[in-house]
Amino acid sequence: MLGGNTVQNRRLGGLRCVCAVAALAASACGETTTKPTPITPPIVEPPVVRNDAPIIASLTPTSPRVEADQEIGVSAVVTDAETPLDQLTYQWSAAPVNGDFNGPPRDVKWRAPKAQTTPDLYTLKLLVTEKYTSAGQPKENSVSSTVQVHYNDSPREITRIGMRFLTELFPTYTIPASQTVVDFSDSCSEKFAELSDVTNNRINFQILSGTFTNVSVAINGARTFADVSGTCVFKDIPKDPKNPNYGKLETITGRCTLTAIYENWRWWLCSSHFTGIGPITLDSLRYRVPGRIVSN
Repeated sequence: MLGGNTVQNRRLGGLRCVCAVAALAASACGETTTKPTPITPPIVEPPVVRNDAPIIASLTPTSPRVEADQEIGVSAVVTDAETPLDQLTYQWSAAPVNGDFNGPPRDVKWRAPKAQTTPDLYTLKLLVTEKYTSAGQPKENSVSSTVQVHYNDSPREITRIGMRFLTELFPTYTIPASQTVVDFSDSCSEKFAELSDVTNNRINFQILSGTFTNVSVAINGARTFADVSGTCVFKDIPKDPKNPNYGKLETITGRCTLTAIYENWRWWLCSSHFTGIGPITLDSLRYRVPGRIVSN
């Protein structure tokens, strides 16, 4: 009996140890705290904004032509569905030479540059820019439009073609008569009379030189007609043996008056008159000077 109790006690003792270990484990598990998993809020992307570009409906100059160093107005009609017009950026430019732009951005004044090639065609350009934000990023829309304007420096242009006729084309003996009237308008009947006079000049005289000084230019208010006048001097040698001065150098001095007209966006000569100075007969001037001879 004593031996049996000993075995039983050993079994009970082992069971007590197992239970004690289990109790300790259960106690340890009961003291552990589980932390909750944090919740990440969803990422909200900035909205994508649809924004149409501005529209330049029209560019309208106050005149289709402009004089050097003079102003014309240019009006722009601009629309934009999303942005107020005064929040848009306006940039004006001109080519081939910029000139100056002043005034409200949609109703500017353009002052044409000085002393440029004349005649010429200028392109005025308006660039409109709209800035906005889409998907958190800066964006912009740009649109441009152009209009063309004819440029003239009329006094300089008229003087140039007058000088060229009287000092280069007419008095250069080797230039054919047909080329001397290249700056005359076909709409002026005097062109063909001038051609006839120069043709006869080439036959009867060997013209040596011509000068045109003290030149004045008078242009009408509409800038469609002009008078050009100045002192002209021509030197020639008569070729006709019947001429009493055959083979001799002669000098003719007088006042040359040219008329000019504005056609097809440039100036053209229309007529030429010569008024002699001194005791010179009209017959002695025939074919020796350009244009119609006027008694002094």
